Amino acid sequence: ENVRLTIYNALGEKVAELVNGKMEAGRYRYQWNAANVATGLYIYELKTNKFSSVKKMMLVK
Repeated sequence: ENVRLTIYNALGEKVAELVNGKMEAGRYRYQWNAANVATGLYIYELKTNKFSSVKKMMLVK
């Protein structure tokens, strides 16, 4: 399935797109290099053809 993992700032602007492509079912781990972004609240969205999840995260440096 097509999978997309996107990170947005608190204003809803796209900050990073970690995954955008076809993947097999399974467990995956991704690391976001947040060196160039400020401390604060971020939102990440994991979206497939059949599933969508939006969560908040706090980045503390």
